[in-house]
Amino acid sequence: MDIINLIGSAWPADNFWASLIQIFDVGNYAWTIILFTLVLKLVLSPLDFLQRFYTNKTMRAQQKLQPQLAKLQRQYGQNQNLLYQKQNELYKKSGFSMKGSCIVMLIYFVVTLVVFITLYTSIQYIAGFKIQNQFNELRSTYNSTYEEEYYTYLGVDYDIYNSYESENERHNYIVSLEINKINEDGQEVVLQNYNDAISSAQSEVVDKYLEIKDSWLWIKNIWIADKATSNEILQYNSYVSLTGDNSITEEEYNLVIQKLLDGESGTNGVNGYYILSILVLIVSFLSQWISRKMSQPKNQNGEKQQQPAMNKIMMFLLPIVMVIFTLNSSAIFSIYILFNSLISTILIPIITLICNAIENKNEKKKQEQNRVDYRRY
Repeated sequence: MDIINLIGSAWPADNFWASLIQIFDVGNYAWTIILFTLVLKLVLSPLDFLQRFYTNKTMRAQQKLQPQLAKLQRQYGQNQNLLYQKQNELYKKSGFSMKGSCIVMLIYFVVTLVVFITLYTSIQYIAGFKIQNQFNELRSTYNSTYEEEYYTYLGVDYDIYNSYESENERHNYIVSLEINKINEDGQEVVLQNYNDAISSAQSEVVDKYLEIKDSWLWIKNIWIADKATSNEILQYNSYVSLTGDNSITEEEYNLVIQKLLDGESGTNGVNGYYILSILVLIVSFLSQWISRKMSQPKNQNGEKQQQPAMNKIMMFLLPIVMVIFTLNSSAIFSIYILFNSLISTILIPIITLICNAIENKNEKKKQEQNRVDYRRY
């Protein structure tokens, strides 16, 4: 098959993310998704930078205004409406606006959520597409091998066979040849040739599967979850659930991949060992911990202040949510989650240092401007 056609058939054509991921196709789907994750993260990094920049700016402003905010709290704490009004007046006077920070945070949250959910849906769709394509290829291998051996034994005339328009007519033609062979060689001989043809076709299916299977490191099948409760080869009900393909019967499905289900050539063992889930838990927690530490506000004495309890909860909650996704999605999406978290962990210190450098420079300019203005008077 032409390599361009091969690559073109490897991805569904009617899916936005699939079409985008296809651009980064390097032949191995796991490495493809890793490369795609890197590029996607870099493309979205300006938005991440803006979110952290405004968050950093907000914390610095609140830290600077903390003594005055505390004074307002003491004076107007009994009247929340008046307190809110006085706080807004203070913010306005100091040139600080919560609105800009909130808008950036909202945009960042919406974009991140939309990307995550749509990408999850698309990759699960791609997984179903790939599993179905894989089975169709195995079925084609089975049929061609079976027909080559058994139909050759029967003496099928393909000009006659192909002249029939309906499957029922072709079936009746094969049955007539089987009856002739039974009369010539005996039923046991025909049955032996039939069983040999099936066994040979199933063996070819095993060889074909080992040739086209999509594995990565310890994961035998990247289109299903990396866990010990999932086998490399899907049972019929799981196949239908993932692909939505109910055009074949369970009997035909099992007939084609019987030797794969039986574990011939080492197939159909456990698909993974929860390694991706463990790594995602560790890296996601580390990412949250670093983010929390680097954004922790300081008081006037330079000592780090305690952050809200919700921040601590999110530090533990988000990694758990990510692990739940890894346990209930394909290994390929778990790889995306892992490397997305890993890249974030690397970028957080870099972005934070840049934000701090910019804010320090701006503060230095303001201080110099204030000194110039003071000297004029």
